Amino acid sequence: MNKLNLLLPVSLAFLLVACQESEQETEQQEAEQQETGKASLSEEKTQSGHTEEKEENDLISVVEAKNLPDPPSTERELFDQSSGISTDTIIDSTAPELAEQVLEEMRSLPALSEDATEEELDAYYKYFYSLVAFDFPDPQTVVDQMQFQLSGTPEADPQYQFKENYNIEIILDASGSMGAMVGSDTRMEQAKKEINEFLSKTPEEANVSLRVYGHEGTGDDADKAMSCGAIEEVYERGPYDEAAFQEALDKFEPAGWTPVAGALESSAESFADLDGEQNTNLIYLVSDGIETCDGDPVKAAESFAGSNVSPIINVIGFNADSETQAQLKEVADTADGMFTNVSNAEELAAEFDQTEEILKRWREWKRDAKGDVLSEGIDARGAIVKFSLAYHDNRTRQVASGRRMLYMMEKEGLITRDQQKYFQSKSDEVKDLINDTREKYDEKFEEMRDAGLAEMEQKIEELAPDEAE
Repeated sequence: MNKLNLLLPVSLAFLLVACQESEQETEQQEAEQQETGKASLSEEKTQSGHTEEKEENDLISVVEAKNLPDPPSTERELFDQSSGISTDTIIDSTAPELAEQVLEEMRSLPALSEDATEEELDAYYKYFYSLVAFDFPDPQTVVDQMQFQLSGTPEADPQYQFKENYNIEIILDASGSMGAMVGSDTRMEQAKKEINEFLSKTPEEANVSLRVYGHEGTGDDADKAMSCGAIEEVYERGPYDEAAFQEALDKFEPAGWTPVAGALESSAESFADLDGEQNTNLIYLVSDGIETCDGDPVKAAESFAGSNVSPIINVIGFNADSETQAQLKEVADTADGMFTNVSNAEELAAEFDQTEEILKRWREWKRDAKGDVLSEGIDARGAIVKFSLAYHDNRTRQVASGRRMLYMMEKEGLITRDQQKYFQSKSDEVKDLINDTREKYDEKFEEMRDAGLAEMEQKIEELAPDEAE
């Protein structure tokens, strides 16, 4: 409040009293009123400070400032959900450090009062859910995998028809983040092992190559230009030679930045003379990080895919976070390729094995004109089972992690028993959504698989009918 406004009624009162009282009494009165005015101003400032502090510590405002999505209520929101603190590890007695991280995060929020409003409870739960959420695969990845599983046949899209000559290139992220540990090995060590295993089993007539990027310099800004330009075909295209390929793998370790776009452009240049009319050109991009060298990987993939090379560009995210997954998926979608995210060496090997089976199947087709082995080799059910198990496993982990943490939060006095029950009911709603989604897509995928196999069997019969008929 303005001091002048505060003293104005005092001054008027003084004028009325001055006619009857002495000058000394008047001066004393004025002094007392001035002190009162100062006290009022001090109280006003104190109250204002409390208001500002209250606004800053308001639970709803604090949670809203974090820009978190609401817990999923639709399939799309579930597919877009990002994993929380634990990534893919259940929070139980074997992971006390994860439980403590969640508790610390919840303690950082303004305390939840016993008579909290529903809006405050929902804000509190929104933050809690973001910490214990797990990543659920998008069904579109299964559709992509089934398309790839059922490719490699004469009836497939021309891009997927395996020609007499085929070339396979692995583009491997060798940036610093690939040095992160996954179990007892780094991501890079696991990737090298599985890439070597995959290429060693490709048909003898296949030409293979390995291109790496970001393997020089460091992640410091001073090294950015040098590291972003570090794109090298460490194993030049040709038949697989075990000793030479191992030597190529030994040349690099995870180091610097992530020029995804530059690596795709470099690959496109090296494939320029391998026309898609005579060659099947299969590219695998393996990365754990997003573009950090100011390039546009989506534009680079679009240009590569639209060239005469007609490459099949499949993208594998290796323990990629949600932002990286979104960019890598867009790269694959733009190139009409397949995207999948893996979390360990076994899953990476499974993705490579899929290609090995398709190459094997194509050779069998060429050897056997009737193609009856094709129907025996095609089994898209693997992709369906993988999807279903991922939903089941992550649902189990998320439900168990959420229950344990709500129990611990009540035990620690962060929430009451009634609030625990309220939050558990919110978690049960998400669990029902996960269950319904899994059942719905399991059924849809089985229908797609059955229809696809029936159609292929018919085409095989048309191309190579049984001689007895």
